[in-house]
Amino acid sequence: MTHFDKDTYIECLPVTVYNEIVNALNKDAAWITLANHVAEELQYPCTLWIQSLNEIKHPNDSPGQKLLSELSIKMCTIEILHTLLSDCKLYNILSIISDPEPLSIIMHPTEEFQTSILKVSFGHRLRLCCKAVGMPLPNYIWYHNNNELQHCTSDVLDFIIVSASQAGEYRCKVFQIKNDGTLISTLTSKAITVQIFSTPVVIEEQPQPLLEVKEGENFTIHCKANSYSKPRYQWFHDNTKLEGETSNILHVKQFSLKNEGKYYCYIYNDISEIYTQRTRVMMDLPKFKAVAKIALVIANEEYENHECLLTSKNDAACIGNLLKEIGFEVICLLNLTITQMKNAIKIFSKALVEGVYGLFYFAGHGFKMQESYMLATDAPEAYLRKDAICESELLSAFLENDPELLIVILDMCQTLPSKEFNPEIYHEVPTVNVYKSKKNLRNLIQAYSTSSHRPSYEKLNCKYGLYMEHLSEYINKDITVTKLFEEVGKSIDSCFKGKERNQIPMFAVSVTKPFRLTDATYKNKRPDIINYLSKLISYSAQTINVLFKQARMCSRVKISLFMEPYLNIINTRKSVGFIIPKSMRSLLQGPLVISVSKDGIPIGATVLHIKDYIPPLLKLVNI
Repeated sequence: MTHFDKDTYIECLPVTVYNEIVNALNKDAAWITLANHVAEELQYPCTLWIQSLNEIKHPNDSPGQKLLSELSIKMCTIEILHTLLSDCKLYNILSIISDPEPLSIIMHPTEEFQTSILKVSFGHRLRLCCKAVGMPLPNYIWYHNNNELQHCTSDVLDFIIVSASQAGEYRCKVFQIKNDGTLISTLTSKAITVQIFSTPVVIEEQPQPLLEVKEGENFTIHCKANSYSKPRYQWFHDNTKLEGETSNILHVKQFSLKNEGKYYCYIYNDISEIYTQRTRVMMDLPKFKAVAKIALVIANEEYENHECLLTSKNDAACIGNLLKEIGFEVICLLNLTITQMKNAIKIFSKALVEGVYGLFYFAGHGFKMQESYMLATDAPEAYLRKDAICESELLSAFLENDPELLIVILDMCQTLPSKEFNPEIYHEVPTVNVYKSKKNLRNLIQAYSTSSHRPSYEKLNCKYGLYMEHLSEYINKDITVTKLFEEVGKSIDSCFKGKERNQIPMFAVSVTKPFRLTDATYKNKRPDIINYLSKLISYSAQTINVLFKQARMCSRVKISLFMEPYLNIINTRKSVGFIIPKSMRSLLQGPLVISVSKDGIPIGATVLHIKDYIPPLLKLVNI
């Protein structure tokens, strides 16, 4: 129903009403919407008509006024104008010529679900409706926990549950306003409470794995998790609960050495719990450079008179390859006699000059009597101390030329020899090796896979021994050498937590600087002895022609290292392929006879002198 008779022409409207319609058409260019619709209905050339309406020739003219005049000329009635405005959804203008209707909510958000409490899951789409009637037409604003939701101004609220914060009460405010902006009436819908099903904690942002902090500085560690109910946080430092640190950000002020260690956060809610990854926090110490970094790695596994070992070869290869990754030049040798061990130690010690980082690793049988002794593969069954290499002998050679850093790692048993099977060793007078250093033995680390008079274990069905299993996790990390062996000890401790064990690793240290095995090397300061050592251990695979004169045949043979990084295990392969037998210990010194057969009958043979194709170092070691 209208204010006026439906057949009344719009030119007969009161001036105030007529002008109100004109103003409303001009507001926000609403006239263009109505003009386009009229042009479509009357099949007018729309663009030209819009342009003509927009041409203002007199001060009192306006597009809205010209459009309404055009409609008056065409004998437009109130009923026709009502229909046109309704079609164009210009309800604010329509309300000017319509009877007011009271505001009424005909559908509350609760009615669609027939409940005032709605439970939803994460990722679920939620659609809430509120329907109202009235003239002027209703406007809508949605609220969440009494907070207005921006840009949510339709009768439908449609969203996806992605956060626990979306739980709570939702209601819709419905209101009428006149065309001039005057508020007429307001109603509020019934509230619907949205509850979110509990979901497990999911970590969205892990704390950084490594953080180096200067002394006295503040630092923060951050993590982020999502769940419902809201996740709760508790920070730990080296498994010690940090009281009061229950937010997702950990703040630590004035960093000192006591703050070093591993930090992590325990995150939980009503139905689940989870731990973040560890952040290793370290003192940001100055970095050093070495003139060279070299390592001697020896694995004795196949003993002539003692039980053969299972993992020594793998342990030594593992540390050798890891050291290569961080810039070490590595001499890696397998199954050495005592003469060969002494020769290798002598060659290596000459290269341990000032500015050099040196590392020695031994895996094999050993024992302890006052000091540690390493057994060579040819050690007799009833051995004496003179049949082994003692640690003082090792240090006297290695420290002679004052290397910048020396690390000695003995991955072997430290038990006493058996008095029953080896009584003579207890009557032997040991040789005392005196070693001196201009630097007063500074920057020396002596590490042992087990402590005094205790065994060192190989685990059954494991590729590596117990000590290497943990050492390999840290040997190439960018941490100080002192921290390196501390972490190895902690790692083994945690592995056996609450269990009794015999193998307890230990280390002695006199390091005065924050050296790291990852320290860089100078490019232009390599001593001549290091260049010489590099030539001794350099090796590349070679392919040679081998002539069988009797058979009038020629074959190509490839000679290469059989197992990296070992220098003394050579692989010889021809077209049919074969490998040097491991049992032939003297093979590298003597010739290798290669024969060819036809139908099982030898038809030719030749001699291959392997020693002509091995790394030069092996000749000096007498392998």
